[in-house]
Amino acid sequence: MEQKLMEKTLALCPECLAPLPAIISEDVEGVVWMERTCPEHGEVRTRIWPDAAHYRWLQSLALPKTAPKPNCPAGAPCPAGCGTCARHERRGTLLEIEVTRACNLHCPVCFMSADDPTGDPTLEEIGAMYDVIARAVGTDGAVQLTGGEPTCRADLPQIIRMGREKGFWGIEVNTNGLVIASRPGYLERLVEAGLTGVYLSFDGLTGEVYEATCGRDILDVKLRAIERCREAGIQVVLSVAVVSGSNDGQLGDLLRFCLDNADVVAGLALQPAFTSGRFEAERESALTAGDVIFKMAEQSDGLLDAEDFWPLGCSNPLCDTGTFLVRDRREPAERYHATGFYPATKSLTFDDYRAAYNADSPQGSVIPDILASRGVPVHDGLSIIVMNYMDANTMDIQRLRECSMMVTTPDGRAIPFCSYHLTDGAGRRVYAPWCKEELRD
Repeated sequence: MEQKLMEKTLALCPECLAPLPAIISEDVEGVVWMERTCPEHGEVRTRIWPDAAHYRWLQSLALPKTAPKPNCPAGAPCPAGCGTCARHERRGTLLEIEVTRACNLHCPVCFMSADDPTGDPTLEEIGAMYDVIARAVGTDGAVQLTGGEPTCRADLPQIIRMGREKGFWGIEVNTNGLVIASRPGYLERLVEAGLTGVYLSFDGLTGEVYEATCGRDILDVKLRAIERCREAGIQVVLSVAVVSGSNDGQLGDLLRFCLDNADVVAGLALQPAFTSGRFEAERESALTAGDVIFKMAEQSDGLLDAEDFWPLGCSNPLCDTGTFLVRDRREPAERYHATGFYPATKSLTFDDYRAAYNADSPQGSVIPDILASRGVPVHDGLSIIVMNYMDANTMDIQRLRECSMMVTTPDGRAIPFCSYHLTDGAGRRVYAPWCKEELRD
């Protein structure tokens, strides 16, 4: 097949994770591919974007990089030896603390393969991880408590309170919602301890979707969890693992659901499913972030175009894009769209965006922060983010070095998310949980 060279980079062999020289090229249909050859496992060709023109357009919108504070030497080649080392090019803006590997579900799609609670970090070790974040980005950085399933820890309120006492203003819990939905008053206890947001896995609006991604129909649980957030007065971001042939046809429905519930749903995070950890669900093909952007535009009934999704500046433009939907307060006949919302790109040019961009804004707040500074009400709008996580098939080392989503460890490191969860063809991790064990051979 005829290919047109676009750029060169470093990639991985999906089987053995050997770093390999790679070329990124465009085929005659405009599809973008990454190719490399492993001496042991042969040639590997991975589809990484559906449209070369869109790929180049996003790259052209790259925002200035804010360098991190290196806290470990640049030792082993990427993606091993992360920490953050001097090779890394962007500072962390969303830092995770993995509080447990225990989980009350066994989902077919799980980058954690979470099922083993042994060796969970102590409160002292969690405190050390809070301190890692404070040193790396200050207490203004966003903190997400994740797992496993964080609500499996009985001391979760104490963990949240500890973070607030250390000065962090924003603490979010990444949850499947089962405990929040089933225990009256539980979420209120977390809010009292200082929780500021719920990041709820929410893969679709039909039971069949959850049977594919979670192993059983728990849609009613998800809806109850959202209602609990409404009752507790805390905002929720819906996180969608987008799987081709399962829920990629529901993106427009999810968008309309969020807009109908914009009083409590503050964001929609779309994540093309990637194969680090456990991936047992059937799918038609691997989706890229570009596929998700185009599918959302197609299913939005004219509300969104692909060009409404802009780089959020914290990571490589191909890794993290988003838009913000503003509630249209004009008379119905004058509104941009029947939903009563419009994308921020209707009132903001990219030059305006670039000039007003604030690297200190959390990734989901970059655009609304700019709008708010101009007097535009944003409290009842909706952030939409598309996050392009990389696995062994799609790993681009240059993009990895621009990662801004970090997982902290008790030994003082902040490891890029895609490195931390990376597994080889046999399912072996590069990094043991919390880096408490020897690394993979």
